[in-house]
Amino acid sequence: MELKLNQVIYHILDAGASEPVLSDRVMDLDADLFEYFTACLERAFASDDGKNCTFAPDSAFLQEMQRNDDFIDLSRRIAGVMFEQQLQYPGIPSGDLAVADFTVAGVPYYGVLKLNYRPGYTHMTNVLGNGRCSTIAPQRTLLPGTPKADEAALIDRANLTIRLIEKRWPLDEKKDVYLSTHVFGCTQALPEKEKFKAVCETAVAAVQKAYPEPEALDDVPPFDGGTETAVGLLVRNQAVENTIAVEDVRARIEEQYPLAAQAFDEALAETGVTPTDHVTVSPARMKKIENRSFKTQSGIEIKIPAELCNSDEAVEFIHNAGGGLSLLIKDVLV
Repeated sequence: MELKLNQVIYHILDAGASEPVLSDRVMDLDADLFEYFTACLERAFASDDGKNCTFAPDSAFLQEMQRNDDFIDLSRRIAGVMFEQQLQYPGIPSGDLAVADFTVAGVPYYGVLKLNYRPGYTHMTNVLGNGRCSTIAPQRTLLPGTPKADEAALIDRANLTIRLIEKRWPLDEKKDVYLSTHVFGCTQALPEKEKFKAVCETAVAAVQKAYPEPEALDDVPPFDGGTETAVGLLVRNQAVENTIAVEDVRARIEEQYPLAAQAFDEALAETGVTPTDHVTVSPARMKKIENRSFKTQSGIEIKIPAELCNSDEAVEFIHNAGGGLSLLIKDVLV
């Protein structure tokens, strides 16, 4: 990712205080801080917890951003609104707020990174008279140990779109989000991981409905879960730089499973995913679907690369008379 970090300003949003501690100037970024915030932003972009949203026409934040090009003042206003939410809803955790000005491939962005506090302990030493005593002391405002924001907003200033990572907290006696509704005023789209799940499940269901007998398909082995493996691979193989275009998935389904194409279209329309969506899939999730896991009743677990599940030369699945399934692994090297 061609990400260039320009400046960062840092505010403290501790609801235990009567007001936030707002900075009047941007941070002095040394090499460590530059690396830390760059990593935070890159992780936020790559996270499939994010959801691509659009601003509502009456979004107060959008109107403020369009008329206010003072980075420091705008960041202070964002911090003030978020602190008000923390005071109104004690279930929202306290934390520090970093607001970044950066570009991605030349496109200007604002990044809003909420680093929620973690409780923990640190050591301390007391000198009493002629003696020294070391102990540990509880801390309630420790920051994340890895460069990862708990909540984030990545605002495309050129196209006026926003990518959100938000969580549900106790609000008015129920858990709900607050960034999209109370801070930025934007749509509540599906998270990318939910979109990916919807595309996969819809594709599998459409193929299973159109081809109820896996034996009728040349590239689907006749064993439980075979269709799921084959179609899951079809979806995964459309990924380009961890992004999957739904229209590419649809094209491959029409090419390999023509009878399932219409069912895929109809079922997808009910999920909230559109045919023109591009779904971001994190590298970790992509890696997870590269293997199928099989576990016996005795606890033995075997992971097999998904591609090999369709290869008779590598493995063979055998249906037992009692209804169980046996796995024959071929060409084992000892």
